[in-house]
Amino acid sequence: SLYDRTMFNQIAVDLPRTNPSMKLFQLPDTQRMLHRILYVWGIRHPGTGYVQGINDLVTPFIFVFLQEATGGSRDDIVSGKVMESVSRELLRQVEADSYHCLTNMLDNAQDNYVMDSKGIQEKVFVLKRIIERLDTKLYAHLEAMEVEFLQFSFRWFNCLLMREFSLPCTLRLWDTYVAESKFASFHVYVCAAVLVDFTNELQSMDFPEMITFLQNLPTDEWDEAKIDLIVAQAYSWCQQW
Repeated sequence: SLYDRTMFNQIAVDLPRTNPSMKLFQLPDTQRMLHRILYVWGIRHPGTGYVQGINDLVTPFIFVFLQEATGGSRDDIVSGKVMESVSRELLRQVEADSYHCLTNMLDNAQDNYVMDSKGIQEKVFVLKRIIERLDTKLYAHLEAMEVEFLQFSFRWFNCLLMREFSLPCTLRLWDTYVAESKFASFHVYVCAAVLVDFTNELQSMDFPEMITFLQNLPTDEWDEAKIDLIVAQAYSWCQQW
């Protein structure tokens, strides 16, 4: 159908932009794998179809399953060197496992990817209310500077913070998400914990400084231990409310 062809072509357009910092995802074999995973997912979920951003969400799963299947080092996976020796059978297993995990994850957050992003807008509203309750000074400053939460947090929900964190931090966070049946609502509290962690810096900034800061969070030095603290804080708040 025209819809299927349009989706197929849109995925092809997005593939070169998928996790461009990792050479693995620029290799032809990996891109063909991504294309199949995303197209099948889109066909099987006609309520949303393929949406930009989902292409990035499958990459951590491919990384983990490639590493598990080959025993390759992190550098060998990131550089794509592992693809020189991996068998077709192993790649098929990696592809199937990655599709399965992507499906399980997105089944809990599918309303994020409907036409009007209704799910994301609802979660952004909840995030705003959480910050208003948790950190009144930060909330008041954001309001005074006329910063809209949607301006900086849309990507946090659309890509589940993977663009804000390094790969090791993303894997640590998503380890919790995969184990949490209702991770989509829990993710709102994780976003709140990330935002509150920067409260002192944000309260000294004006509007353009805050937008630039929030769209380029300085998390380069964060490690898995830091994510443990963020997850623990989010869990504590989630249990309270």
